[in-house]
Amino acid sequence: MTQQLAKSTNLETRIETPFDFALTVAKPAGWYWSTPGEMFEDGTLWAALNLGATPVGLKLSSDGDGFVRAVAYTASALSRSKRERLLAAIENGLGKDTDIGAFYTFAEKDPILTRVVRDLHGMRVGRLDDLFGRVILTITLQMAQLPRSQRMMGDVLEHYGTVLEFDGRQVVIWPTPAKIARLDQAELRSRANLGYRAKLLSGAARYLVENPMSILELDELPDEEALKQVRAIPGVGQYSAGIVLGRYAPIDAWSVIVMSELLLGRTPVKPREEIGKINKLIDRRWGRFSWLAFAYILNDLENLQADYNLTRLS
Repeated sequence: MTQQLAKSTNLETRIETPFDFALTVAKPAGWYWSTPGEMFEDGTLWAALNLGATPVGLKLSSDGDGFVRAVAYTASALSRSKRERLLAAIENGLGKDTDIGAFYTFAEKDPILTRVVRDLHGMRVGRLDDLFGRVILTITLQMAQLPRSQRMMGDVLEHYGTVLEFDGRQVVIWPTPAKIARLDQAELRSRANLGYRAKLLSGAARYLVENPMSILELDELPDEEALKQVRAIPGVGQYSAGIVLGRYAPIDAWSVIVMSELLLGRTPVKPREEIGKINKLIDRRWGRFSWLAFAYILNDLENLQADYNLTRLS
């Protein structure tokens, strides 16, 4: 299904330096900002999100001085409250309130962080406020290699996403929880090739229809309460919650190898058995900056490989 979005609204915000727009919305590791169906060309990002039940297309650019200009495309005019909510979502996605200066000061004491901060100076770690999109990501990442996860996400978008057409571009947006909740699990299993994850995604969708929440709302909560709410979503465990919330390093069987090789100089023989150990090491070493450190490292692995023996990249 394709929706034509012609009504435009201009929004603007300013992100304090250090801020690199391109690194923030088009990260080196290929992390998408709003949906895998977005496009980034010549310093301009075409993105999209569901603002509640309202599909919104976005065209974002920056003049290099911290000012970000956004044009929002919708089927009908946005109310004042929705404009304010949309701007808040964009600012949150650009990491406006992240104390990156404190992180950079902290990084000066750590040789690994000193390197990645130099390589990725100004990269803010944030994503647009689409909680269900993050849930889809975490469920498709479970017990699957990245190419397999990407195929599953692609199938979900192809069969159940909505194509938004605006500014001469087309961006595929994540399906809403309500749309997935109406589907039969057998259809999800076969059409999106989700396997056992179809049950998890269906349950998560139904839960979020009955218990709507957003990243903006979760960001207002203390860590323990936010974690409790996210882990109540079917299919979201401790590791998945880390991806959804973006507050701590979500260590799995792949990243535990990378972190062990970086921090301990050795490759674990039984990676899954060392996840707890690496989690504790990261918490002791980086504390409240663990998520930022983790995100910077994963987006700078190609450069780190020059100085560290990273077997998963060889």
